[in-house]
Amino acid sequence: MIAGYTQGARIRALFEYADDDVAVIAPFIKVDALRSLLEIIPDALHLRCVSRWLPREIAAGVSDPEVLDLLEVRGNFSLSLVDRLHAKLYIAGDRCLVGSANVTGAGFGEGGAGSNIEVLVESSIDDPGIAATLEAIAQAERAATRSMARTARRLADSLSISMKLADASDVRWFPRSRRPEQVYRFYIDLPTGFVGAADRIVLTDLASSNLPPGLEEHKFKDAIRSLLAAIPPAETLLESSDDTTLTRADASSWLETISGDEFSANDLWIAFVNWMAYFFPDRVMKQEIAEIALRRARVLG
Repeated sequence: MIAGYTQGARIRALFEYADDDVAVIAPFIKVDALRSLLEIIPDALHLRCVSRWLPREIAAGVSDPEVLDLLEVRGNFSLSLVDRLHAKLYIAGDRCLVGSANVTGAGFGEGGAGSNIEVLVESSIDDPGIAATLEAIAQAERAATRSMARTARRLADSLSISMKLADASDVRWFPRSRRPEQVYRFYIDLPTGFVGAADRIVLTDLASSNLPPGLEEHKFKDAIRSLLAAIPPAETLLESSDDTTLTRADASSWLETISGDEFSANDLWIAFVNWMAYFFPDRVMKQEIAEIALRRARVLG
């Protein structure tokens, strides 16, 4: 790339004289960076945007659901979400730039000392690899809505400061609330106004799950089950083919690694039992012996 000629400048040059519809496809789209493109794109051209809204990424400040506000002011647009999106494409007619740069100041190379080293390669949407990628995106995308934008922002804002600063790969999800039956209700209709302590814990569990907005109930529950199944004690229990009982003593080593001043190992165990029994009703049951435990029931043929 020519010195002083940023990736953002290359994208704007592609769009400035476009005479056919344009598309901006990137997992991270920030308001200010998108605004710099809207100033260039002719109003008569339809603008297609594809992104993703995950609470941890929004909380970290790398993506803005408020881009919907900006696009609604412009008009003549579509905005959709693809939860597994990683590709970055900038398309004008049949021409495109493909590479690593997101729609952010750092991605555009216009973030000062914090700018990223990015690459964008000129190509055509007729390239077989690009055509296949665009088809996969078209199959996976769903329209972004005002409700999804509000949900994504509220969940991001409810994350703790420590979680905002943590890398997503370092965050181990574990539910703290004892009320798993509330989580989907909150997901589709977040509470407004004053939120009590118990509800705040549910919201934190929901936000830290990092699920995208707009999932249908069965997909939401499948996603929660996947998160629960990745917790080591749950993984051991669910993989057992025998009629097995899991007690707090069995899980004590794991619980001690994640307990703290706010939630004791016992608090976490009760929450874990409730979530497992609620989301895996056909595979485990809550059983009270000398202590609360989870039992892996043998499947009868």
